Amino acid sequence: MKKAPLLTLAFISSVAAFTVYSCRKDKSYPVEPHIEYMDFVKYSGHDSAEFKITFTDGDGDIGLDKGDTLAPFNKGSKYFNNIYLVYQYKDSLGYHYYTTPPVAPDTIPDTLQFAYRIPVITPFGQSKSLNGEIHVRLYAPYAAHNNFRFKCYIYDRALHQSNIIDSPDFTP
Repeated sequence: MKKAPLLTLAFISSVAAFTVYSCRKDKSYPVEPHIEYMDFVKYSGHDSAEFKITFTDGDGDIGLDKGDTLAPFNKGSKYFNNIYLVYQYKDSLGYHYYTTPPVAPDTIPDTLQFAYRIPVITPFGQSKSLNGEIHVRLYAPYAAHNNFRFKCYIYDRALHQSNIIDSPDFTP
């Protein structure tokens, strides 16, 4: 009857493992995405670079499918893309948006920005909270000045906008 202590030990180990696992709390984040600057890597020849951020999202609805093209994700909508990097340059007076000259007196100038679509990354399982990294590849010309930075923000599928972050200053 030496099996009884072995079975008892296996049962106690299983109960202990279950107790530890069930007491573990899933990470909880707000439903609005939150981003933080991570890194900016310039590749040789300065023909491209990679902008990196970290993110959290409480309901895990980051990303769009290729077929997400109906309103509000239609072309021309600000939600068609879900990650934006807005270029700013710095001079002796501070930061400025890089814009094209207005065509008419009341026309809003274009601002240089990089807009992309993050693919769907919704997790499987009960907990939908997400945290991770997003890397955006920028191709030349990604800089037009000696001192520049990017403002960055993302949208989730529920149209929640993340916080807006400023990258550090960069030089080409």
